[in-house]
Amino acid sequence: MTADGSADRRVSVVTGGGRGIGAAIAEALGARGDHVVVVDPMVALDGTAGEVDGSPSVVDRIVAAGGSAASSDASVADEGAMAALLGGLVDERGRLDVVVNAAGITRPTSYGRGTDEDWAAVLSVHLGGYVAVLRAALPLMVAAGRGHVLGVTSGSGWRRADAGAYGCAKRAVAALTWQLGPLLPEGVVLNAISPIAVTRMVEAALRRADHAKGSAPRKAGSGGLSLGNMPQPEDLAPLVAHLVGDEFDAFRGQVVFTGGSEAALVSPPALVEAVHEPVSSESAAVLAAVTAGALVPAESAQGTAGGGNPRFDEVYSAGAVVPAADVSSCAVACDDPAQARALVGALERRGVRTVSVSVAAASSTGDVEAALRGADQDLGGLDAVVVHLAAPVPADRSTDSTGSWEEVLADHVGLPDRIAAATVWSRAAALAVGPDRPVRLVSVVDASTPAGRSHVQAMTQLSRAARGPVTDLVVGLEGASPPWTAEVAAHLVAGADVASLGGAELVAGDGWLGLRRHPRPAGGVVLGSATPPPWLDRVLAEMAGRP
Repeated sequence: MTADGSADRRVSVVTGGGRGIGAAIAEALGARGDHVVVVDPMVALDGTAGEVDGSPSVVDRIVAAGGSAASSDASVADEGAMAALLGGLVDERGRLDVVVNAAGITRPTSYGRGTDEDWAAVLSVHLGGYVAVLRAALPLMVAAGRGHVLGVTSGSGWRRADAGAYGCAKRAVAALTWQLGPLLPEGVVLNAISPIAVTRMVEAALRRADHAKGSAPRKAGSGGLSLGNMPQPEDLAPLVAHLVGDEFDAFRGQVVFTGGSEAALVSPPALVEAVHEPVSSESAAVLAAVTAGALVPAESAQGTAGGGNPRFDEVYSAGAVVPAADVSSCAVACDDPAQARALVGALERRGVRTVSVSVAAASSTGDVEAALRGADQDLGGLDAVVVHLAAPVPADRSTDSTGSWEEVLADHVGLPDRIAAATVWSRAAALAVGPDRPVRLVSVVDASTPAGRSHVQAMTQLSRAARGPVTDLVVGLEGASPPWTAEVAAHLVAGADVASLGGAELVAGDGWLGLRRHPRPAGGVVLGSATPPPWLDRVLAEMAGRP
């Protein structure tokens, strides 16, 4: 890297800054007077072999316009390289003001499809890279008492979309941002953007979608989600530059959709229904009643069906009727013997035959597919699979965690690998049962930790794209006891009405079962142009609930 001797310039780093949205952001920051470090190994879209197109680089364009810039070929997936880069900038220039993490790759993954290697690679760059950037940048900014970090998520991470590993990673990026941003000290601002623009990645995704449907490639102006209806990357850059400006302090820990002349604040999942665990032995009957009368309507409306006359007074009385089980056989994958026994017992009380599947042998999609085919033979037909895997506890995690920003961030180390391992089951289930036989997949995820909450959101985002024979249900455990966990999981496996909850944001707490609505725009802003108006911060702050 080179220095221009100007110590008073802000220092901004843009990963993935060599092309597309990252390049437009880098040039906008350069035009504001920042010294911009463009971080990009210039690899192909899939993260392999480098590409050189012979056109002037972003650094060349910034310098030609009178700005100051340097380049780095470090990869965000290399945490050591990111720490060395950012730490070196502080040593060299005495400051680090902005980091925008726009790095990304794309590979062909979707629900039930894609190789294990492709899933791991996409998660490593989009989610692991974000964690690496945060771990390198935030300690430096906290020590200095100031700084802005801007992550990049996607509509594929909060809207219903069959985006496979990309959607999982981008939802986890949003989940981490929502959790971590409010914990940072004053002066250090973390937010994320959810951009839409004409980029190589978008073009490749549209081509894959068209190829899968057998339709002709889309052309500009063709309508719908087409290149002609999307802004160019440079249309997004002025708003992004504003969001990382020294003057911006409207909020922290938020996700902002940006589409050039329009923006929106994206709200995290919000609890809309919570139902009490029955005190009697009528769990199956109560769960059936509240699913049909509360959870299914709430999922459909994305809001509570309550607020009127009491709905369930009689349900909690003795003698409630238990509907017949919707399935008759289930493979159980659980690495906690006590929880496995409780789960098998709850299923058998509902008349469901079970067989255990070894979790230790589930290291790849092929391994899990073979195990599920074996279960299918043992049971004479496989109707459901329930997966409950214990979350790993890092050796350096304090048992009396205070939930500091450092602990929240450290907890996310290794999360890409956990998500990759968990998504093996959706791919294997679709392969094991074939295209014509329905199967219900229930994933029970420990959501009692910060990384667990991001994990369950990523899995839920994937479940929203379930197709073909698989009905995918995910429930996050936030302090639920083992007996209650088993009852909830067994109900999701066998309940007559639960198929309508496929893709829902389900949560089990200590004595209750609830449903959260999906992330959604909390408020929209029509800017009229790419230039942020002077009143923007005030209305965004109000949309975020800040006085």
